[in-house]
Amino acid sequence: MSVVDKLAALDLSTTEQVDETLQRIADEEAKIDERLEALLGKQCQIEAKMSGIGRSLSLLQSVDTDSNKLNAQIVNTAQLAESVSAKVRRLDLARCRASECQQRVHDLIDLHLCSQGVVKAINEEDYEKSATHIARFLAMDQQLLRRTADDVQGSITSVSDAVKTLEDATERTRVLIAKRFDEAVKSDDLASVERFFKIFPLLGCHRTGIEKFSVYICQKLSSKAQKELRNAQDIAKAESRLQLAYADRLTAILENFARVVEVNQPIIEAFYGQAPSSLIDMVAILQHECDAEVKNLLLEFHKNRQIQYRSKQVNDSTQRSNASAAAAGNTIQALGHYRKPSGGSVDKLNPKEIDAIIAEITVMHARVELYFRFMRRRLQVYVETSAPEKEQAELIERYEKIMKNSDLRRQMQEILSTYLLFERYFMEESVIKAIGLDTYESGQQCSSMVDDVFFILRKSIRRSLTTQSINGTCAVINNVASCLDGDFVAALKSPLKSGYPSGYIDLAQAYNAIQTTLQQGKLHSSDADRGRANFLVQLNNADISTEYIETLWQTMEQEIAGTFPQTTPVERQLLDSCLTELKAVRDALKATVDFGMQQLRSSVIKPRLNPWINQFLNYSHNLNEEELAAYEAGETFVQFFIVQLDGLLNSFKGSLSPRNYDALVSILATEVTIQLERAIKKISFNRLGGLVLDQEVRALGSYLTGATSWSVRDKMTRISQIATLLNLDKISELSEYWNPENNKELSTWHLTPNEVRTFLTLRCEMYL
Repeated sequence: MSVVDKLAALDLSTTEQVDETLQRIADEEAKIDERLEALLGKQCQIEAKMSGIGRSLSLLQSVDTDSNKLNAQIVNTAQLAESVSAKVRRLDLARCRASECQQRVHDLIDLHLCSQGVVKAINEEDYEKSATHIARFLAMDQQLLRRTADDVQGSITSVSDAVKTLEDATERTRVLIAKRFDEAVKSDDLASVERFFKIFPLLGCHRTGIEKFSVYICQKLSSKAQKELRNAQDIAKAESRLQLAYADRLTAILENFARVVEVNQPIIEAFYGQAPSSLIDMVAILQHECDAEVKNLLLEFHKNRQIQYRSKQVNDSTQRSNASAAAAGNTIQALGHYRKPSGGSVDKLNPKEIDAIIAEITVMHARVELYFRFMRRRLQVYVETSAPEKEQAELIERYEKIMKNSDLRRQMQEILSTYLLFERYFMEESVIKAIGLDTYESGQQCSSMVDDVFFILRKSIRRSLTTQSINGTCAVINNVASCLDGDFVAALKSPLKSGYPSGYIDLAQAYNAIQTTLQQGKLHSSDADRGRANFLVQLNNADISTEYIETLWQTMEQEIAGTFPQTTPVERQLLDSCLTELKAVRDALKATVDFGMQQLRSSVIKPRLNPWINQFLNYSHNLNEEELAAYEAGETFVQFFIVQLDGLLNSFKGSLSPRNYDALVSILATEVTIQLERAIKKISFNRLGGLVLDQEVRALGSYLTGATSWSVRDKMTRISQIATLLNLDKISELSEYWNPENNKELSTWHLTPNEVRTFLTLRCEMYL
């Protein structure tokens, strides 16, 4: 559409429309001018580009010419390469045929030489030479030999006759070698056995040779094991290792089988290398014999160590223990015997009797794990060096399956369960005995129970590590956590539940004391002293036990990492879960400490603070100058109060552990602020009285801060703010300390607005 047409289309009937149209035209004209100016500004650049394009056209023509020449050369080269490659293929085919023909000639020559030499070697009983000829014959291409036999069928020295001769010689030699091997085994001629063992693979009888040699080795090891088993006790007695006699015998058995594999591995690699599974076949046969020998050993072990009888004793003792605990409502059992329902007593199994058995079982299990690791390492090296890469995983899996399904593995699982049964009984009974024989020497903060118990538990965990079994270690750690959370925590809580004997404070305690007096006579002060000492000792025991258990699990983490350096994620998660159980026991011990401290709070701190804080009410805090001077000249309340607190804390300072003492001071500071705040609400203050209160609070805070290594400033914050309120000159000064509109200040201010108003009303001359 032209400009004239656009103007004709517009409505220009009014002056306003004409002006509007003119304005639009002017705007459009300005835009066009801007675009023209921009294009004119780029004129030099456009001209330069056009000039460059013009110069490039001549170059493009020469490039086109060169490209055509290059294309022609490439086509010629491709045709030449195709021709050469065809000739190369024909040459390669000819070379392959020549090589095949040459190999065929060599095979024919070797075939005739072998057929002539094998008969002579057999007649002369030179089995190595005959086996060498047969091995060369078996290495030939049998199909190629048949085709060759067809080609030279009319010859006098035909290939068929030579093949027939060698086939017959092969069968005959195999029979002879097997027979001579059996004769060598029967006569116990080790040199001949090894000689014929090396001949089997030359005859293509790899598996037969492995089976016969392995059976021979098993027979030798079996007779040796039976002889050594009969003399095991005498040998151990002579070497002063009677308690480890069966562990030593098991070690000897496993070493014998491991030595057989170690010694014969190079022979198998050298002579049986063509069959990568040869060593695994030998291990499978040897492992079956190893299972039988270990089984016989364990039967003797169970018989002489009375494992079945002792296991029954342990199970019966555990059942009676649970029954008596349920009847008595106490988890700590009597030492040395159980009471039968029908009367009389049954002797317990002494933990010392099975301590040596436990140690022997751990050594046995560790030796078996070491044997498994040695065999696995040997087989991995053998497979990696002898088998193709694609077969390695399959061979390793086959070996793992053999060991997993072996009777030795099953027997070790059974003996591990016996170990866990005995270890748990030993640990629990030893802990109960340590608790029952707990002694306390004057001047010490803890009793012997803590050191004895943790020595026993540490011994059990370390002994479990020597089994080299992750599952066994986890089970023992779980048993340790259960033992601590049961008998040990119960022994600590028992005196704490009775409370701290510091006098008859409430009605319930007074009633119990009256009943005790009526039934047993007058309550002697020595009984109360012993009760107080026992309470504090058990409280310290619980506190020290939290430190011991933290040290225990940290040490166990390091020792477990050293014992099991290569654990799977699942095994690592299992170990971490077991160690977490120890942390749960630590939390239970901390809860026991907190319970004991609350007992001290209710029995000692609160009853003694009440009369001391009540003395605060006897001092007026509406003072004039003369009364203030007289008050300061005499014994002030805070002086009296600090003396009383100091006497109270000194009575516990030497008896409590440092952490328990700090906790006591913290509880004391909390209770002082609570009761002092209640007392403040009961009296009124003037300006001087508020000043005295502020001084008293500061002196009290300084004393409590110096009495402990913990911070008690936060506990004194509330009472300090109350003293600050009562020490104000004017109500307007309150904004300097507290501004409800400032949220940042409210986070450090422990008084609510209503409490601020309540405490300000205690100032008799200050009006809100």
